[in-house]
Amino acid sequence: MKNVGEAPEAPARAPQEELATGERSTRNRVVRSILDHGPSTVTDLAGRLGLTQAAVRRHLDALVADDVVAPREQRVYGARTRGRPAKAFALTDCGRDAFDQSYDTLAADALRWIAQREGGEEAVIAFARARIAEQAG
Repeated sequence: MKNVGEAPEAPARAPQEELATGERSTRNRVVRSILDHGPSTVTDLAGRLGLTQAAVRRHLDALVADDVVAPREQRVYGARTRGRPAKAFALTDCGRDAFDQSYDTLAADALRWIAQREGGEEAVIAFARARIAEQAG
């Protein structure tokens, strides 16, 4: 039973309707943008995708409901401005699994290959140290 004054629920869209209206492809663009750029605010996503903030919020609401993305409080450095703090939306494990992410497997295979053919564990350690020094510089 609804409370008086509550907004009516939007009817669930059929998958065919989502495809016909482009909803699914736009949601995929939102998710891909978060995957490529990391946790993002509504403003960030709207700017990158050329959408209105209202459209981005609508897609994010659906993605949160599907457990593809999750909101988190964005850290504020310095003086906080008025209003609610912006939320950054990040992919959930479920959302990340939807993309073919074979980078971890590739990296593990490369390290295994280095260890077996190029000097064992010492070569892997040398590689790790070189990467850390490169990123720190």
